[in-house]
Amino acid sequence: MNTDEKIKRLTEIKDKAQAENRNLTDSEIFEAKALLTQVTAGEIVEELDSLAPTNPDRPAIGSFNAKSARRGVKKPYEIRTAIDKKDFRSMFGSAQNEYRWTDKESRFFEALFSGRYHPGLTKRALNEATPSDGGFLVPTEYSEKIHNVSLENELVMPMAIVQPMASNEMNLPGVSIGDHSSNLYGGVTASYKAEAATLTEANPKARQMTLMAKKLTGFLRFSNELMADAPNGEQQLLDICGKGLAWYRDKAFLKGSGSGEPLGILNADCTLVQAIESGQAASSILYENLTGMLAKLHAASFKNSAWVCHQSTIPQLLQLSVAIGTGGDHIPVMKESNGQFSILTRPVIFTEKTEKLGDQGDILLADFSQYICGLREEMRIDLSQHVYFTSDEGAARLIERHDGQPLWDEALTLEDGTTQVSPFITLAERA
Repeated sequence: MNTDEKIKRLTEIKDKAQAENRNLTDSEIFEAKALLTQVTAGEIVEELDSLAPTNPDRPAIGSFNAKSARRGVKKPYEIRTAIDKKDFRSMFGSAQNEYRWTDKESRFFEALFSGRYHPGLTKRALNEATPSDGGFLVPTEYSEKIHNVSLENELVMPMAIVQPMASNEMNLPGVSIGDHSSNLYGGVTASYKAEAATLTEANPKARQMTLMAKKLTGFLRFSNELMADAPNGEQQLLDICGKGLAWYRDKAFLKGSGSGEPLGILNADCTLVQAIESGQAASSILYENLTGMLAKLHAASFKNSAWVCHQSTIPQLLQLSVAIGTGGDHIPVMKESNGQFSILTRPVIFTEKTEKLGDQGDILLADFSQYICGLREEMRIDLSQHVYFTSDEGAARLIERHDGQPLWDEALTLEDGTTQVSPFITLAERA
């Protein structure tokens, strides 16, 4: 069989199991493993793994694919660049956390919120940060659904670098941004030399970036009838959890303080602030503000950049125009095409997660590929039936851990010794 025939056979195995709504048989698993030692099948590997019955003594099917790493397929826990896939299974694999919900008669949240003992609920007694923390582990398949819902609703993480974290802390190498008027990367120099001339030594400065997983706690209040009576109540909870994570992670990645939470772009040392124009009115936006911001954007960041604007800026941006000649014609600064707005050719994203109109940070020009997020695999949920006992309601806390910070430690001074650029530029306050 040539490579195409092998991939076709893998597809047939997968499609047959899916069509019959069953797990793979032992013979199908054996055949798939044999084929996967010879070819790379990308998406097929993931889908075959999802159909294999859970068995902690058997490695995932995809782990037998020895050629996958050499052909660019990311392994679990490898760093994901801005263009790599960041769904749960791509980052953590399908068999990293073997805790799965095997009870086919009841749903996980239904069992959890019932207040009764269920053998399928796994208690989390300890974690690295707080030994007294408890709660129930969220099964892998539910963590996957929550993460993927969150990813679909986020601004930063889909375009950022993501490092799946196997532990509470991870150290990553970095270099100093430096000053191009004297060197590159804090110490790299180069010069033309005559034959046999003495070469100049270069000592670039390295630095260490540390990702320390911060605990994000989401609080849920629900009626005890929700899981028993509401149609598709479990899916509603998954959507609520996923969209809630997306909202708060985005907010932290954009304007977190860095103390007990991720370091947001608006508070980072590398973020440049565009000064306002002389005599500029309060809470106004001028064309000169935007062109000045674009001029401060690092040239390599242009193709990956986007404007992130608070919703309160919409009226001003829609009315902003550039006069043409003396005839009174005007060209709108913010243009629309197929439902997508752009300013100076870069796409515009509107959100409530930055600062309001007039405050520093209401407009941000950002290249999110220069921001790194660290993400732990496990989620857990803490439950209380007592907080809202008198109203017959329950309370739950969803715990997820992550971190984030820009890759740059400071803005870059260009070769002219004066001009500064960065992947992140915001507009100063107009009080």
